[in-house]
Amino acid sequence: MDRVEVVPGLAVDLDLYEAAVNGLKEHAPEETLAWETFTSPESWTLVPDPDEQGYKGELVLRREDSHTRKINLWFAPDLRDGQSPKPHNHPWEFTSHVLSGAYTEQRYTLVDGKVATETHTHTAGGSNHLPLDVYHEVTAISEPGRTLTLMLCGAGRQGAWGYLDPETGRTYDNTPDTSFRDRLVALNPRMKP
Repeated sequence: MDRVEVVPGLAVDLDLYEAAVNGLKEHAPEETLAWETFTSPESWTLVPDPDEQGYKGELVLRREDSHTRKINLWFAPDLRDGQSPKPHNHPWEFTSHVLSGAYTEQRYTLVDGKVATETHTHTAGGSNHLPLDVYHEVTAISEPGRTLTLMLCGAGRQGAWGYLDPETGRTYDNTPDTSFRDRLVALNPRMKP
């Protein structure tokens, strides 16, 4: 198995590459992915968590006004406030296809003024559709560094997303995290501060 450390904290191999290529053939046949692109440090962006660790790597295949296509390699859950729930929605509707590994997601909805939760586990070969109005968190990764997803996102609404307080049911708009860019650059030195 050819293993390549793309950047510190993000390594890929032939099995992950083949999972990505096969996933593209099935779900986004208009996209292609060369091994050289898959293993290039310029292709990947590590996304930092609040503790300045990369919780996932993103490889954007296409970003246009009408849609975005990207591959995510997951290392840790998407817990945006450390360990306490901070469910969020997204500025675009998307479908995530699990190409390898698995992840667990907590979804939050308002029912009669109260927050209800549902837990879903998404495994290799499965898909997860997330409409604009659904709040969620990825709470567990079954195989850190081996869980690979293909996200097919619809048109984005810049800045049109936010959070749900699971205790009160109140929603609030996203506010820029002033430290995010610094944490992003620290994990991705090729980016300019």
